[in-house]
Amino acid sequence: MTTLHLNDTRPDARRRERLFAGDFFVFASRPSVAALCSHAQGMIAATFPGQDPETAQYRMSVGDFVSAVGPMKSRFTNDLHTKELVRGILSEFGHDLGRTYFDVPRLRVVTSDQFLTAGVGYAYKAHRDTWYSSPECQVNWWLPVYDLESERTLAFYPSYWSRPIRNSSHGFDYDEWVRVGRAAATKEVGTDTRKHPLPTEPIDEAAEMRMVFRSAESVLFSASHLHATVPNTSGKTRFSLDFRTVHLDDLASGAASPNIDNASIGTTLGDFIRASDFSPIPRECVEAARKPTVR
Repeated sequence: MTTLHLNDTRPDARRRERLFAGDFFVFASRPSVAALCSHAQGMIAATFPGQDPETAQYRMSVGDFVSAVGPMKSRFTNDLHTKELVRGILSEFGHDLGRTYFDVPRLRVVTSDQFLTAGVGYAYKAHRDTWYSSPECQVNWWLPVYDLESERTLAFYPSYWSRPIRNSSHGFDYDEWVRVGRAAATKEVGTDTRKHPLPTEPIDEAAEMRMVFRSAESVLFSASHLHATVPNTSGKTRFSLDFRTVHLDDLASGAASPNIDNASIGTTLGDFIRASDFSPIPRECVEAARKPTVR
C-alpha cells in the first residue's frame, strides 16, 4: 500500500525507509525551497525580458525559444549558487551533509500545445528513473517554479510500484547517454531521436495520479516510481526543478527500493557530489554500482 505523507517531520533515515517502500512525501513551501525557486525565477525573467515567461512561447519561433532556453538551463545547472541553495534545502530537511550526495539540479521547461516536445523541452514519457541507470536508493525531489494546475504537472502510477511493465531499459547505456544524448539536446527540435527507455506495453491510464502544486511546494519519491510529464494543454509553459539524492549509508547497506523491471547499463552515481563541500562521490561507490546485483 502506498501512503502519501504531508509535511512529515520524521528524521531523514526514517523518511528514506518509507520512500524505499513506495511512499510519497509532500511538503508545503519552506524558506530554502522558496529561495531555489526565486533563483530560478530570476534566471527565467532574464531570459524573457519584459515578457510573461509562461506565455512567451506564443510570441517566439521554436528556434528562438530553443536558443534562449538551452543556455538558461545550462547556466542554472552549472551555477555555484544553485548548488549552494540545494545544500540549504538538504540542511533544512535534516540531512547529514557529509554523507548525503546530490546530482546537479535541472530546470525543466515543458511548453504547452506541443510547441516543443523534444530536446531541451522534452516531455518525459512514463518511466522509472532507474531505467535511466539511477540507483534504487535514489530519492527524487521535484518542485514547480510557478503555480501549477492539473493540465501541466507530473503524473504518477503508484499501482506499478510492485507491478513490472515491459520496457526498453535493456537498450539504455548511461555512458552512451552522457557521450551522445545530453550533447544532442539542443539539436533535437521536431522529434526527439535520443534513446529514452520507454514502456513497450500500454499503461493502465486509470492508475494515473496527478499532484498539483503551488510554487516551491515539493514532492519526494523513489527513483523506482513510474511517473511521467503530463501532456501540457494549459496554455502556459511549465517550469519545474528537480534533483536527486543518495546517502552513503544506503549504498553501504544495500537499503533501496526493489528492482522489478530495470535492465539498464551503467550508473548515474558518478554525477553525484557531496552536499557539504561538493566533492565527487567516492569512486568505489560508482564502481560497486556497476556490478550486477541479485535481488
